[in-house]
Amino acid sequence: MKKKYFSYILIYVFLGFSIMVRSQDQKIDKVADLIDKVIKWQNQQTDHVEKYTRTNWQFASYYIGVMKAFKATGNKDYQNFLYQVGENHNWETLPDMYHADKIAIGQIYLDLYQQKAEEVMIKNIKWILDANLLRNKPMPDVRYKNNPYRHEWWSWCDALFMAPPTFAKMYLITGDVKYLDYAIDHWLVTTDYLWDKKENLIYRDDRYFDLRTKSGKKIFWSRGNGWVIGGLVHMLEIIPKNHPKRILLVNQFQKMSHRILDLQERTSDGLWRSNLLDPGIFAYLNRKGDKFIQTAEIDIPENSGSAFFCYGFAWGINNGLLDRDLFEKPMVKAWKELTQYVNKEGRLGYVQPVGKDPKPYDKDSWHEFGTGAFLLAASEYMNFLKNPVPKIPISYNKINLFYENKFSNSSDINDWLLEGEAEVLIKDSWLEMYSPDQKAHHVFWCPKELPSNFMAEWELQNLNPDAGLCIVFFAAKGVDGKDVMHPSLKKRTGVFRQYTQSDLNNYHISYYANNPKKPNRPFAHIRKNKGFVTVQYGEQGIPASSTFVHKVNLVKKENQITMTIDGREIINWKDDENKYGLVLQEGKFAFRQMQWSHFRYRNFKVWNIN
Repeated sequence: MKKKYFSYILIYVFLGFSIMVRSQDQKIDKVADLIDKVIKWQNQQTDHVEKYTRTNWQFASYYIGVMKAFKATGNKDYQNFLYQVGENHNWETLPDMYHADKIAIGQIYLDLYQQKAEEVMIKNIKWILDANLLRNKPMPDVRYKNNPYRHEWWSWCDALFMAPPTFAKMYLITGDVKYLDYAIDHWLVTTDYLWDKKENLIYRDDRYFDLRTKSGKKIFWSRGNGWVIGGLVHMLEIIPKNHPKRILLVNQFQKMSHRILDLQERTSDGLWRSNLLDPGIFAYLNRKGDKFIQTAEIDIPENSGSAFFCYGFAWGINNGLLDRDLFEKPMVKAWKELTQYVNKEGRLGYVQPVGKDPKPYDKDSWHEFGTGAFLLAASEYMNFLKNPVPKIPISYNKINLFYENKFSNSSDINDWLLEGEAEVLIKDSWLEMYSPDQKAHHVFWCPKELPSNFMAEWELQNLNPDAGLCIVFFAAKGVDGKDVMHPSLKKRTGVFRQYTQSDLNNYHISYYANNPKKPNRPFAHIRKNKGFVTVQYGEQGIPASSTFVHKVNLVKKENQITMTIDGREIINWKDDENKYGLVLQEGKFAFRQMQWSHFRYRNFKVWNIN
């Protein structure tokens, strides 16, 4: 019988994987079609040619995206287009050969040389890079303010996308490590100067070190940090894994990615704003550079920065540098939202124009570099789709009903324990829970200790869709194994850190989130405590404005945890005890609400499973 059951499982997995592969192929084709539409539209635009010239950074960053699209799709029309650009400009750069922006086009010449091996392609760019190596022997001066030579060094963060990968690609072709050493060493000089170690973000240049928005926030420009994420990807694609300094750039990439991920939670649509720490605020210096000006608040996405961040997330997942559990859903969400801003002709809107800091823009704002960033994201998303990870659904059998509470009369909650200033009452055969005057967060504990393997179900309804947050704690015990109600444990009053960073161990899932300061959060997530460690971002939980009755299903079978809402999976996570410590076993269960929440619950059931 066991062999037969195992055979059924194998057949199920095989069929499921085959269906998934077909679905992935369709998704890949759809992305390829979108890439083609975007490139065809962009290639028809001539608005910016005279103003910026076709070999300056504005266009070079677009060509870098087109090259990535060629590598992802194999469409030779893209390669031919780039080859024609090189021929039309005699494989040359603009005259200012020490300026990072002017040599970015060299990345395309170097890529094409790898593909076609025509010496004329790299003769000029090699001469320029050699001149940089010879001339810039002294330690670089990466000050921007009061530095007449600031454009001869990488003194602004955008330069890290433009110049270092150009040197690294020359190393890839020649094998001469001097090019790679130059790129890495000068990269580190710039980031050591511009990196904010507290925020794990980078300033555009040193003029922004002491500037603040009206609300006192530091100014970190979205696209500026996006340039650096893109530059990190392109450096890490080349730096050998055994290179002693590679780990320094890996650390930068991971730290910045985690910070960008954290900031994504501040937006309702999964995209980022022009001013990262003060979403909706545009900030810039006037022409004299000595006065801070702030415009009105407008909450709209900035799609060049957002595309770079989506690109970084996808590349990090694809190359094993970012945890798939944490970054997959946010990356996919960002990608899907970005596609909503590509119009039927193929134009990506809401792209901040040329600048050095957060500036105003609108739905009709576009630019070549925004298109280039989108193509990078699209190409890496396509690579992501090419390597699907099959999800095997958690399987279990119900043994018996362990606990049931319909919340039909007041005696049903006599043995439940409330923490925090709140009201709990039975009304119309529902458990209703809220904090009068929205005074305090609150937690309501089930008296039963749930087994290690269980399935729990309940229904709930939002009575205040303006704001709220719902969480469940489960597998909860004191850090020393005591029951959560043991008198030796610290007093708890509903304050979150008392449950996540004090003397309790537990898992918790946030499945409804509509914080007034962070409305309509795009992801449900699961954390493991003690420590408040986010271990997976999932799908969006209960929609913020929904007042329907929803059915929640939570399953914990040994080290695998799933949650569904109305049959839609929002969490599917396996606890790796090597990564996050021992798997939590049996423990208490509780409903938690933040102070603005007003929900009601019914039909709470728990089954033993195996």
